[in-house]
Amino acid sequence: MSKPKQARPLRLREYEAAIAALKEQRPWLARQIVEPAPGHLAVVAHLFAQLEYLLPPAVLARKGSLSVSCNRDRLAIHYQPPRRHSERAAAVLDLIAQTKHLSQQQCPVCGVQVVGDGIRPQRCPQHDGIQGLFAEEVRRSRQLIVEQGVQQVVRDLGKVTSEDARAAVAAENEPVLSEAEPEQVQEQSTEAAKSEPAPSIVFLDEAGLEAFVDRHRPKGDDKFKRAQAMAERIKRAGHGSRQLGLLPPDWKALLDEFAQAFPNFHELAELLRDHFALSSLGDGRVSWPAVLLVGPAGIGKTEAARWLADQLVLPFRVFDMASTQSSSPLAGSESFWSNSEPGQLFELLAYQPLANPVVVLDELDKASNGRPQYDPLAALYTLLEPRSARNFIDLSIRDFSIDASHVNWMATANELEAIPGPLRSRLTVLHIQPPKPEQVRSIAQSIYNRLRDESSWGTAFADRLGDDVLSRLQALPPRSVRLVLQRALGSAARDGRGVVQVQDIRPPVEINRRGVGFVSEGWN
Repeated sequence: MSKPKQARPLRLREYEAAIAALKEQRPWLARQIVEPAPGHLAVVAHLFAQLEYLLPPAVLARKGSLSVSCNRDRLAIHYQPPRRHSERAAAVLDLIAQTKHLSQQQCPVCGVQVVGDGIRPQRCPQHDGIQGLFAEEVRRSRQLIVEQGVQQVVRDLGKVTSEDARAAVAAENEPVLSEAEPEQVQEQSTEAAKSEPAPSIVFLDEAGLEAFVDRHRPKGDDKFKRAQAMAERIKRAGHGSRQLGLLPPDWKALLDEFAQAFPNFHELAELLRDHFALSSLGDGRVSWPAVLLVGPAGIGKTEAARWLADQLVLPFRVFDMASTQSSSPLAGSESFWSNSEPGQLFELLAYQPLANPVVVLDELDKASNGRPQYDPLAALYTLLEPRSARNFIDLSIRDFSIDASHVNWMATANELEAIPGPLRSRLTVLHIQPPKPEQVRSIAQSIYNRLRDESSWGTAFADRLGDDVLSRLQALPPRSVRLVLQRALGSAARDGRGVVQVQDIRPPVEINRRGVGFVSEGWN
C-alpha cells in the first residue's frame, strides 16, 4: 500500500498568490480581512462557498463584516451579521463554528489532516515543534534545530573514538527498495530524510590530529598553543566526523524559484534538477558535480551560487582566483615557513559541522600561471577529483588528511580557452548567456523580493515594483541591480513612501564617473 502524498508548506509568495486568486474568484472579499494560516486555506475557501448560499454577495461585501485570521495556529473568524438578515445569522455562526472545528484537524502549515482532540490546534509530525507558517520560516527553524542538535552531537562525540565513528558510518542502514510508483519516489525518500539523522562521514583520522598536537609540544608555548587551539576548534565542529547538509523537502519548488530568479541560468537549473532527483532517491544529501559557468562579467554567476547556498542552508565561500598568487588559499602554506597557515578551504571544512559547503572559484580563467611551485591552480587538480579529494592534505598540516570530496564546487569564467585542458576536463562546463531585457526585469523583481524577505522592514514596501521602475532597471547588469535597489529603497523610506519610484533609481557611482557601457546608454 503506497504512502499518502506529503504536502509541503507554501512560500510566502505562493500564499499571497493564493489569497489574491481567492479574492479574484469572489470579489466580495475585496474589502474583507483574509489572512488564515496556509494550511487552513482549503477549509476557509469552503466556508466562503457555503456563505454564498446563505447570503447574497452584496451583503457579504459590506466592509469590515468578515475577518479571517490566524492566532497561534488557531483559525480566528469574526463575522458581524446585518440586521435585516438576522434570521440567517444562526446558520452562518453554526457554519463558522464547524469550520473552526475542521481547521483544528488540519496542520496550519501544510494542511495535512492530523488526529487531535478537535479542541486545540495541532501540527502534523513533519512540522511539530517547528516555528513559522511559511516555507522560508520552516527552513530557518529547521536549520536552528539542526545546529542545536549538532552542538549536542559534538558534545556526545567527545566520548566516541574514531573506531566507533568508522563503525557507525559502515553500519548505516542500506536502503531496501520496495515497489512504488514513480511519482511516490520523492515523497518516500523525503519522508525518510526527515525521520533519519543527516548522513555523516569520517572526515579525518583523530589519531593524526593528536599526533599534530604532540609534534608541536616541544616547539615552544606559542606554536603548541596554536596547535591546541586548532585541534579544539576541529573537535567542537564534530571531532573526526562531519554531517552532510540535506535537500529541503520542497527542493523542486526551490529550483523553480531559482529558475525564476535567474532565468538565464536554465542549464544550471536543469543540471541541479537531475542531481537532486538522484540524491532524493538516496540519503538526500545536497550534491552536484563541479561546475564551470562561462559567460560575460556581471551577469550574476556568483550571485546565483550565493542564492543556492543561502536557500540550501549551506556554508559558502568565494575564492577570488584573479588576485590569488599561489595555492595557499586553497592548500595552505608549507610548514617550513615561520608564518605557515592552513588554507581557507581547510578552515571552512574543519571548523564547522557540514562537509558539503558551496565553494565558488571566481574568475578561474584569470588565475596567474606563474612558477609551478606557486601555481594557484595546482591544488585544484586534487580537489576537483573526488577520489583524490577524499585524502586532501593541507600543506601546513601534513599529519593527517581531510575528506574534501563532498564540496559543491562552482567555478566562473569569462573565457573558456584560458583554463588549462586538464582542469576543464574535471568540470561540467555550462555556457551562461547575458539576460535579455525582459529577463533582467524578472531578475530585478526577484532581487527586490529577496531584499524585502531578508529585511525586518520589508513589509513596509509594496509587493511589486512598478513597470516604469523595472524598465529603468532593465538597463543594468544583474551585479548592479541589488546595490541600486538598496539605495532606491532607502530613498523611498526617507520620503516616507512604501513604493519605489523612478526618481529613486540612480546609476552606480562608477557608471556616473566613466559613462561607459550599455548601462549608461540606456539611461542617457
